Amino acid sequence: MEYFVVDIGGSSIKYAVMDENQRFIRKGKAESRHLQNRDEFVSCLSDLYTENGACEGGIAVSYCGEVDAGTGYLHSGGSYRYMAGQNLKQLLEGKTGTIVNIENDGNCAGLAESRYGSLRGFGNAAVIVIGTGLGGALILSNALYRGIHGYAGSASLMVRNFDVPYTKQQWAFRTAGAAWPGKEYGARKGIEAVDGITFFEAVKAGDTTAQEVLADYCSTLANLLFDMNMILDLEAIAIGGGISQQPLLLEYLQKAFDNIYSSEGMAALHLPKPEIRICQYHNDANLLGALAHHLDQINRRV
Repeated sequence: MEYFVVDIGGSSIKYAVMDENQRFIRKGKAESRHLQNRDEFVSCLSDLYTENGACEGGIAVSYCGEVDAGTGYLHSGGSYRYMAGQNLKQLLEGKTGTIVNIENDGNCAGLAESRYGSLRGFGNAAVIVIGTGLGGALILSNALYRGIHGYAGSASLMVRNFDVPYTKQQWAFRTAGAAWPGKEYGARKGIEAVDGITFFEAVKAGDTTAQEVLADYCSTLANLLFDMNMILDLEAIAIGGGISQQPLLLEYLQKAFDNIYSSEGMAALHLPKPEIRICQYHNDANLLGALAHHLDQINRRV
């Protein structure tokens, strides 16, 4: 049986036709910046489903916002603010006449990595997906933990400075998101912000400013991971997002994480130290996880 699987990101929609064995039959991508309201959004998804053969297995959706994975209700619209408070499952089922299931994109990545990828075999682990924001997922006692409102694992709004009052300037993604290194590098060099590829090329070339920026960035990220671990006591943490495909990120991040555990007074505490890993499936993780959730939901109804 074939399934239509959709990964709704902030500016585009990736989609694929897949089978129940997680094999990709074909893939595609559509722009979504032009969509202005709920009806246009739902019609876009419906049209893509029809154009790709109206798969009899239904539609599996990874969504860039907080979702009630059981009902399909969107707690937040994510990048599509007009979708906040909408039930995308009901809307899309009404439009297409097929079964639809929806899960948060961070949770989809967590499902993919815990079942098939770099976190397979770990009962307590986390995924942090570094993009514009900081998505993520928690795997606790061998199961995806969503929290009562579906926000578990969403790290973007974690506080980044405990010494000042909390405002939107304290949101963690501002200094731990993927854009920060390029912006900070530009600021220190007195030039325009650079993209991630240009930034890492500068690091590889031995640019001391770029190397210092990456070290500072990974120190911030390591602090965030350490705080998560102290609350959750994890076995492993996997890092995803486009930036995670840069080998130097893991090198610098592991060093920063090790530095925390070797700092003064830590040795006597014998604190647990999770493994830091890189996600295996990268851009396909959300699609794989969305289908896994879809099949789970179907099997529960059988």
